[in-house]
Amino acid sequence: MSRNPFTGIVILALIVASVLYLWKPWNTTEPALRLGLDLQGGLRVTLVSDTPNPASEDLATARNIVENRVNQFGVSEAVVSTAGNDKVVVELPGLTTDDQQRALDLIGQQAVLEFRIVKSASNALPTEALTLDDLEPVAFTGEIVSTASAQFQQVPGAPTGPVVVFEIRPGDAQAFGNFTGGNVSRRMAIVLDGRIITAPTLQSRISDSGQITGIGTLDEASDIAVVLRTGSLPISLKVDEVRSIGPTLGQDSITKGTTAAIVGGALVILAVLIYYGPLFGGVLAFGVVLAMLFIFGVLAGLGAALTLPGLAGLVLTIGSAVDGTVISFERIREELRGGRGLKAAMKRGFEHSLSAIIDANVTTVLAALALYQYTTGPVRGFAITLAIGIVASVFVNVIVVPYVLGLLAGNGNRTYMWRGFTVRGIKFVENARFFVSVTALLAIASLIYVGVVGLKMSTDFTGGSSVQLEVPVTESTADIRAAIDDLGFPGVTGEGAAIVEDAEVTAGGTRQVSVRIGLGNESQTSTDDFAERLATAVGGTKLASDFVGPSVGADLRRGALMSVFMSLLLVLLYLAWRFWPNWMVALAVVVATAHDVAITLGIQALFGIEFSIPVLAALLFVVGYSLNDSIIIADRIRENVRTVRDRPYRELVNLAVNQTLTRTVATAGTTLLPVIALLIFGGSTLNGFSVTLLVGIAVGTFSSIFLLSPMLVWAREWQQAQAGSGKKPNARRAANA
Repeated sequence: MSRNPFTGIVILALIVASVLYLWKPWNTTEPALRLGLDLQGGLRVTLVSDTPNPASEDLATARNIVENRVNQFGVSEAVVSTAGNDKVVVELPGLTTDDQQRALDLIGQQAVLEFRIVKSASNALPTEALTLDDLEPVAFTGEIVSTASAQFQQVPGAPTGPVVVFEIRPGDAQAFGNFTGGNVSRRMAIVLDGRIITAPTLQSRISDSGQITGIGTLDEASDIAVVLRTGSLPISLKVDEVRSIGPTLGQDSITKGTTAAIVGGALVILAVLIYYGPLFGGVLAFGVVLAMLFIFGVLAGLGAALTLPGLAGLVLTIGSAVDGTVISFERIREELRGGRGLKAAMKRGFEHSLSAIIDANVTTVLAALALYQYTTGPVRGFAITLAIGIVASVFVNVIVVPYVLGLLAGNGNRTYMWRGFTVRGIKFVENARFFVSVTALLAIASLIYVGVVGLKMSTDFTGGSSVQLEVPVTESTADIRAAIDDLGFPGVTGEGAAIVEDAEVTAGGTRQVSVRIGLGNESQTSTDDFAERLATAVGGTKLASDFVGPSVGADLRRGALMSVFMSLLLVLLYLAWRFWPNWMVALAVVVATAHDVAITLGIQALFGIEFSIPVLAALLFVVGYSLNDSIIIADRIRENVRTVRDRPYRELVNLAVNQTLTRTVATAGTTLLPVIALLIFGGSTLNGFSVTLLVGIAVGTFSSIFLLSPMLVWAREWQQAQAGSGKKPNARRAANA
């Protein structure tokens, strides 16, 4: 708890920097914070194959390559999908005019790279005068390039300017080296999509790397490097249509979600003010607001787009910001009830809560890093927001809140905070056997049920039918959803439909609307029938209907699974190190988290909740929340083992759960308030998202109390029994942890 002026200067500097990045006085035309397609809309680009009826494998490969190019170009949260049998649709959020043109040039570029020797008769011609007829047959293509990057070359004796440095795949290095070594003193042209970029003279053998010079700008070099890294398209694509579109979540859902966020935020502030009083509650609320300012400032500085999955990460980080401060405040209350003065209680409370705050948040950051490494698109957006938010929350918990309280509390004896109530004597472990049996059976049954029945996957993962309508501007997205429900098509609901409005309104008072539903491609007749009936129901005109592929590619699905596995593995290793030699804590925390995810998935399958990208983000929230909740209790158990010497381990675990119960209830309550507001005010399209959050928080709170603690006791007692029987001589060491 520092009152060092330097601390205040650092906090003030970070506040000013965040405000400046959001305000952007150096670029007033740029929005304060970029929003994703689901919240703001953007640009929809339809690419059509030059080859009629291309092979489905080529179209799928082209979609993956375009998605990789868009991601490496730096566009956050883009959505790429196939449409019909010859189209790739790219939806790009929040681009500037200059970036729009660069993106259009980049995503449709076939990027066929060729290495060709200049004919001897044309050797004296300058590069700009060379034509393809002046070159020998293609010797190598871009398939031999393993990676490429753009640089600005300023090497003495070499041409100054942008270059692309590329590396050759190890398997092709020998052949490429023999080729260049056999043509020393001749010119080798580098051709991209039929355009001769450069034709330098080979000075020596090149086997492992090279560079492309003669490029006009660094942006052009960056774009060439991107297409070389992602590979050439198997088919030639051309831009067929470019449109400005509204938010994919629907303006009705945006409005309702905003209302829910305001109500939820107000309820949280009111709750903490009532529970902790004006001083401590006010500082907690100030800390949460400050954490959000830091998060938005960093997102604005990075140019990242905020989406609905990102908001799930934001909700989790706000919960972490509240939780970290609640942990400290509950420890301060314990010290006050023990008879210490306010200053001493604050000092000891912040010191004793530090390890729990660090451990809980480090595990969440590890999970976020795994997600970032193995995923792209909206899941990576969730990871970025989560990681930034955790760092901001820890800074607020550990630095800002103690500093501000130190300034405001003064030197008197007044505590300013209701001392709360003490929970004692509840024997959680002794009463847990029934709960553990029931909840374990529920988790297993949930997994079996999900395996047999499956999840109701949204069109994000399965693809579906896309209908283009022209409707009167008076028809809102809510009206269209109601009309879809009234049609009564099996398996199709207004809640599950993705409705996107064009930003432009025609002179006749109409606008185009895209409706995406889960009819699939097995029945084009059903799709056409649905389109005609929906157009009639909303007083509009059908423009087109077709099958669209999933917006979540197979790579992202595999990456999401790999990231969850790696995050749990990293958490397991970290906790095993932190709690060593009592490594069973790490295993129990991971088992409790897996239990929470299993039951949440079971609830989703049982009630037919559509599994979409936002619901996936909510499920990742459940993982983070469950880890956080379990680690707080495990950390208090570890502290009791070290400080309380006259009680058996079972009593120490019961004591820890009793000691942290007020914190558990307070954190769950403050996290549930905005979720309940979202469930009530957020509308039907956000129901799946909010129900997943609601179930995950409830189950995570339950498992940290009734599942984690008895598992630790039973594991310890088993270790002691094994040590007593002589079967495990090293168990005594673990029992003393």
